[in-house]
This record gives sequence, C-alpha cells and structure tokens, in this order.
Amino acid sequence: MEIDHVVLAARTKTDAEQVLGETGLGIARGRTIPGLGLSNLVVPLRYGQVLEIHYPNGEAPAPGAPPLLEFDTEALAAHPSQPLVPMAWLVAFGDEQRLRELAATNGMSVIEVPAEGPGFPPYTLAGFGANFDRRFLPCLIHWPEGPAVLSAAHRRQPVGITGIDVAGPADVIEGWCGGKPNGLRTAPGTAGPLRVEIGFADGAPLTLGLAE
Repeated sequence: MEIDHVVLAARTKTDAEQVLGETGLGIARGRTIPGLGLSNLVVPLRYGQVLEIHYPNGEAPAPGAPPLLEFDTEALAAHPSQPLVPMAWLVAFGDEQRLRELAATNGMSVIEVPAEGPGFPPYTLAGFGANFDRRFLPCLIHWPEGPAVLSAAHRRQPVGITGIDVAGPADVIEGWCGGKPNGLRTAPGTAGPLRVEIGFADGAPLTLGLAE
C-alpha cells in the first residue's frame, strides 16, 4: 500500500509557491476546486504520487459543501508559524476489489469520480467524510485508468514520499487500510497528519509540516 498523495493547507498561493521554490520543488498544475472556496497546486513527486496544496481563493463554499475550507483555516490558525500544514492523506490501491472489500468491512462510502478532461482521469474514492471526525484515517483511492502523468520543473529530483507521521492509533489505521501503508509512522493522539518526508535522489530528505 503506497501513499497516493498528501494534502497540505497554505494561507495563500504566494505562500505555497514561496515554500516550494525554496525547497526546489516545481508545480505541475493548479485549479479552482468547484464549490469548496479553495484552489490547489499539484506537485508531482513520482508517477502516482503527489503533494496537493490547498489555499483559500476568496469564494464562498457552496451550500452543503464539505467543510474543507473551515478545516484548513482552523489548522493554519492553530499553527501560525507553519506555512504548510498537513490536512489529509490518501492511500492508493491497485486492486479495486480490495478497496471495495475494505470499504464494506469498515462502513466507508464509495464515490465514483468521473474524468474531468485531459490529465484528470477517473478515480474511485472510499472513506471520504469519515476522516472529517477521525482525521488520522486516510481515504482509499483507486485509479482504474492509472493516475495522471505529471511533470514539473523541479530543481531537485524527488523520489517520492519516504515517510508520513500521523497522530492516531496504529491498529485502527491498519485495520482501515488492511495493513500498514508504506512509510507510515504513528504518534500519540488523534490529530491526524503531522508531517510528510520527501526523499530526493540528489541530497537530504525534506520534511513539510509541523515541527517535532
């Protein structure tokens, strides 16, 4: 089980771009996320693994929209010295049947998200919403046609996510995922993702998120 991507909150697009520029990571694309009051930037690390950074875009969320803007705002207010705060993580499943079995066992919702045009392939998502109350739980994701092929003008060569620290009970997370996702390190508490470590072929790893 590989980590598919980690979502981090930023206060502004400028803040996110500054951090990424300082770390040598490039941006593949960004867009307004419909109805959420958020836009994003996508940073490819390797095929099938990215960072997604959310920031407020000034729009009001649509009525009944998932409260992701609220969650991001609260987390950033709680950590004023941190430019990027991890908010969520997703675990990739190559076997769709296994994802559906885990969803049924754990009472997860399953959402089929259609393709949104070139570069935005369809995917199956399980567990979205359950992680609102239990932030330590990842969503499970399957890409029936494979994830998007993305590239960016990195100044360093990332090799992917080498670790993620999550405040949450290891047994519950592993039961949810059907095993231990590669790179997972758990910590006391239930706050959810704390920091993510990115490895590079050309030097020391980079850690984004909360200080230890």
